[in-house]
Amino acid sequence: MKLSRSNALRLWEQHYGDVKFAEDFHGCLMCRDAYGEDEYYIVDRGTRIYCGWNIHHVLPVALGGTNAVSNLICTNMATNAAAEDKITFWIDDCLYQVKRIRGTHHHEIVELK
Repeated sequence: MKLSRSNALRLWEQHYGDVKFAEDFHGCLMCRDAYGEDEYYIVDRGTRIYCGWNIHHVLPVALGGTNAVSNLICTNMATNAAAEDKITFWIDDCLYQVKRIRGTHHHEIVELK
């Protein structure tokens, strides 16, 4: 999949349907209208909640990942920045790792306990 705004919105629709807000795998809020906008936020009880998002490669391209739809997920920009191109990474106090889904060539992000 070519990474473009229209394809990103298609990916959003595949994962979340037509809802305006959703949470990424770490629980960070994303707003459908805020694709690619790192300064986009809403105010909830006086607190700014940044909800810009973009596309994240589950298995980073630098480590053999592709732009196949099965390797792409929507993530809040802060989540994407924390994960970078790593297969093991911390976000806040949660440790995540990219693991291969047994019996497939696909990968997923799992929280390590």
